[in-house]
Amino acid sequence: MTLPPGFLWGTATSSHQVEGHTDNDWTDWESQPGRIHDGTRSGAAAGWWAGQAEEDLARAAALGHNAHRMSLEWSRLEPAPGRYDDAAFDRYGAILSAARRLGLRVMVTLNHFTLPRWASRGGAWLDPQLPERFAALAARAGDALEGQVGLWATLNAPAVLATMGYMRTSWPPGLGDPIAGFRALAAQLEAHALAYAQLKRVQDAPVGLALSVPLFEYARRDSGDVAAARAQDWAFNGAKFRAIQTGWLLPPLGRPRRVPGLRGSFDFIGLNYYGRFAVRFDAAAPKQLFGRHVQRPTVATEHNDWGQICPRGLTEQLLRLGRLGAPLYVTENGLYDPSDEARPDFLVRHVAAVEDAVRKGADVRGYFVWSLVDNFEWAEGWAAPFGLLALDRATGERRARGSAEAYAAIIRAGGVGSPPTVPTPN
Repeated sequence: MTLPPGFLWGTATSSHQVEGHTDNDWTDWESQPGRIHDGTRSGAAAGWWAGQAEEDLARAAALGHNAHRMSLEWSRLEPAPGRYDDAAFDRYGAILSAARRLGLRVMVTLNHFTLPRWASRGGAWLDPQLPERFAALAARAGDALEGQVGLWATLNAPAVLATMGYMRTSWPPGLGDPIAGFRALAAQLEAHALAYAQLKRVQDAPVGLALSVPLFEYARRDSGDVAAARAQDWAFNGAKFRAIQTGWLLPPLGRPRRVPGLRGSFDFIGLNYYGRFAVRFDAAAPKQLFGRHVQRPTVATEHNDWGQICPRGLTEQLLRLGRLGAPLYVTENGLYDPSDEARPDFLVRHVAAVEDAVRKGADVRGYFVWSLVDNFEWAEGWAAPFGLLALDRATGERRARGSAEAYAAIIRAGGVGSPPTVPTPN
């Protein structure tokens, strides 16, 4: 056993992806032709709002999980600015109560990408008032759900949202403007600092945030490739690490400035990790900081690339984040694998990578697989299944995949014993 006592084993979900249609920016986005690559909509998604949440959590507990990560849907809780829906808070309270009865410790993410319709029409994360509005939501949620949440994460993967929705046009608001993307990332970090302070004021559970931390490496030992890889890593990873460590936003997040309350605003850090990107210099790609991703093989659809399977990268990024001095949780780690042939081995190798990081000194306290059940995978629609539980959308039936049983076996064993991880070739 190399994992600490009380280690959390679970899966992760997000509100819109399992709850479906509501008055948010993604519901509007889905209604626009061509935005969702397979032409589908979220609909009722996996039925969580209507009662399937409790049943799926019971399935997770039966597989040996002792934790779950979920999120709250802002548009349900605050359907209009300053007007909160007590019934929505009660519904989330019921889900959390069911989880506690099942022996699951729950990490609640306050915001997992989606914004209320009223916020998206007001400029989304470019609206200078939105961080304060988010902090008000944090105060209300912390007070309403106090005592029912094991861990709070303010935001999920702010750099992913800034990239996909602001720098690119893949997600709402679809601006395609790199400068807007860095402004949106800076605004989310400000919102995190404000929300952290509010949650700490009204409840006692640890508060952190979940950061997506892919591994960027140069494709060749070439000065252009090295420079492009370093630039992408700083823009996507390093700048936000420095911000929460020091309280300063540095370029490319705008002019250098200190954000009150941002320094050290984490009792833990969540790490979302999917894979490795090999970066090759390309003078024709200024919006990608002059670097194309050329790793082969890679995990990708026609429209989206999660990177190359590389467990070594998970170990390295855990050790890197560990230098910030806070406990760590792997808040997302999963594989797009419709056949489920590669996912069991993927889980074994990545749990081994976590064990390797712990053995080398990282304070890792939990591992959450993405995802518990097949869900609406953003712009991919329903065409990218990540679930340990397969979902029949016509009947609502769940079927445990082989990877669900493989993960259950890992949990029963308390880990995998750290078999050697083999670096994936370029």
